Amino acid sequence: MKTPKAKKLPSGSWNCSVMVGGKRHSFTRDTKKEAEQAAAMFKMKPDQKISRLTLREGIDEYIESRSNVLSPSTIKGYRDIQRQRFQAVMDFPLTQRIDWQAVINREAKSVSPKTLKNSFALVASVYRENGIILDRVQFPQAPKEERPFLDPDQIKVFVKAIEGDQYELAYLLCLHGLRRSEMLALRKDQVKGGVIHVRGALVKSVDGFTYKDTNKNASSTRDVPIMTDRVPLLVAKSYDGLLCPYSTSGMSSHLRTICRHNGLPRLSLHCLRHSFVSLCYYRGISELACMSLGGYSDFTTMRKIYTHLSRQEAQAAADNLKEFFRA
Repeated sequence: MKTPKAKKLPSGSWNCSVMVGGKRHSFTRDTKKEAEQAAAMFKMKPDQKISRLTLREGIDEYIESRSNVLSPSTIKGYRDIQRQRFQAVMDFPLTQRIDWQAVINREAKSVSPKTLKNSFALVASVYRENGIILDRVQFPQAPKEERPFLDPDQIKVFVKAIEGDQYELAYLLCLHGLRRSEMLALRKDQVKGGVIHVRGALVKSVDGFTYKDTNKNASSTRDVPIMTDRVPLLVAKSYDGLLCPYSTSGMSSHLRTICRHNGLPRLSLHCLRHSFVSLCYYRGISELACMSLGGYSDFTTMRKIYTHLSRQEAQAAADNLKEFFRA
């Protein structure tokens, strides 16, 4: 059998097409090898198997073919989609014609636009893996979402409120810019010499939580200077092993209670990480330094916070000038 050859697209992706049953099927992947493998696998797959394969089974095959490269949290996300989304058509054959716009319209009543779009992306990939390109669909417009975070004065209130709290160390680590997964995986021997050595992550998986030696991206493996004496004090009192072996739901629920009792915005653990970015901005830390300390692989999220705060300051400055001319 002749091996199909892929061509590089202007976008940087690779496309490979094969003729099966008198029809041309196209496969687009991130690398040349992946595109050629997808095309070759499709050409070898019996047509009758394709006709029997349901969407649910297609997702099974899609996950299985990537089980060695997908993270446990990604696999869990795919399984959640398989179990919760598009149930009315999940057991339809892939070859059956489906009005996906109508399906999207129904799903939009019970799920957020972002979740819906991500769920359909998996579905479209499964179809594409089997040589079927779905028609374009329209999604509801996602509302502009801005996660709340604490300004420096609010951080001081929060830090005082959590002193002696059972989850104090976990919250302080998030305020140092650690992701929830990084905080959960942090061991006592990783905090020493005035530095938090961020290595590894504890992520959600199908079976609960799974430890990963690697972090979200290369930039996430980093050393973060300790900003408060409370951290080494609490670490010294901790048992060897994991520093924060707590329930994430318990920590999150308790965090909301603390915020409510102290007149602070309703926060999640991730919002504390964003509060670290806020603190960097107000203390004059450069975007590049903040990016390094927070383990960001790009400026997108961090820059949104910097831009939001700079606009607030600009408005405050404008109001100040108006007061001068009104006096």
